[in-house]
Amino acid sequence: MRLRLTCKETARLVLEGEDRALPLGERVLVRVHLGYCRGCTRFSQQVRLMRGAMQHWRHDADGHDEASTTRPPAS
Repeated sequence: MRLRLTCKETARLVLEGEDRALPLGERVLVRVHLGYCRGCTRFSQQVRLMRGAMQHWRHDADGHDEASTTRPPAS
């Protein structure tokens, strides 16, 4: 088992982690890499930000937007 990941491998695992639970060994390797690589840390943060934005968009698209329920009807 290798003890270091490349940036390419880390990016792949960060993205795969959005779709499935990574095994403990992979999670540890990703965290170690993120501990010393600013570029991959930023990429991981961007992925989390995009995920949150998509969840927010889906929630609003499902008709749960509070602003649309408090507006007066158009005349």
